[in-house]
Amino acid sequence: MDQAGTKTHSSHLAPRPEPLEAPYPLHSLDPDRAAVDTAAVGERHPAYAKFGQELGNTPLTEVPGPDGGATVLAKCEWENPAGSVKDRVAYALLGSALQQHGDRPLDELRILEYSGGNLANALSHLCAELGIRSRFVLSSASPRSLLDTLAERGARVDLVDKERGFLEVVNEALRIAAEEPGWTLLYQHRNPANVLLQERTTGAEIVAQLGSRVPDAWVASIGTGGTLIGVLRALRARFPAVRAVGVTPAELPYGSEQPPNGQRKYAGSGGMGHGIRQPFVTLYDDETEQRTVSYPQAFAAMGEFHDLTGVRIGSSAAANWLAAKEIAAGLPPSATVVTVFPDAGTPEEWEQLTAGGGR
Repeated sequence: MDQAGTKTHSSHLAPRPEPLEAPYPLHSLDPDRAAVDTAAVGERHPAYAKFGQELGNTPLTEVPGPDGGATVLAKCEWENPAGSVKDRVAYALLGSALQQHGDRPLDELRILEYSGGNLANALSHLCAELGIRSRFVLSSASPRSLLDTLAERGARVDLVDKERGFLEVVNEALRIAAEEPGWTLLYQHRNPANVLLQERTTGAEIVAQLGSRVPDAWVASIGTGGTLIGVLRALRARFPAVRAVGVTPAELPYGSEQPPNGQRKYAGSGGMGHGIRQPFVTLYDDETEQRTVSYPQAFAAMGEFHDLTGVRIGSSAAANWLAAKEIAAGLPPSATVVTVFPDAGTPEEWEQLTAGGGR
């Protein structure tokens, strides 16, 4: 136990319900089979409906790009209710669980999920509003501000040693789900609601906000792949030729055969190790380019973007910005590159940057 009373796991993992790397069937992303009826869930649960009303319709804004290159547009997600793009994922995943739970009392539903940070923040907010018990598996490197917030909301937290990498955070949640079936694992990497809501909301919003512009490339950090693939599906329906570019940390790139490691990576970046690739993205591997950004590069770009614009972005947004500028530099000024800024950064990131750079 640490001082906050959270439990840290380092023991051997028991068998898990379904491996992260298991083949993912394309038919699982069929909206007719897997989409959440958020309106019906909202009618049953007013707090869920209220969260949905405050969600989305975030701005698509032109941001600094390369001299002589394409225009770069960023979907700025910090205006969502809990402050990140993961608010959409929380709404989708919890909606799916509530839909399956039906009319049974909410005190019979116990939500379990793993997170790199933002999803736990969003889900804990939504669960607290609904009066649902929640439990999160996190890395021991999680920021204190997040752990304090989860404690205030009554969420249970299990910490996994950061040296074991994010893959073991996922595996620990799978072990808990197998051994304690009273907890409902939302499983963001394999739950189709993740992709389908991003397609129906984030992607549809971008298509509408582009107006007469034709996007040449869509750039997003992979994370679970939900945003990358969901938005890609919406864009390809309107603009079939748009390029897809996934971004992952240089410290553990997409599909790396290296073992997981405790090296610091930009937030929500999703490096897995052992050759494991995010299930949603595997369906589009032949159509997706890969770029990497190191943590020092992303961290420095946070400061650079703030100096240029006066706007704070998180390290994942900074990584996306760097990759988008790189793509834009190889395109003519008439072209357009679209990316996403998932959040504005954690207090800890900005305290570190301020201490180091005078901001």
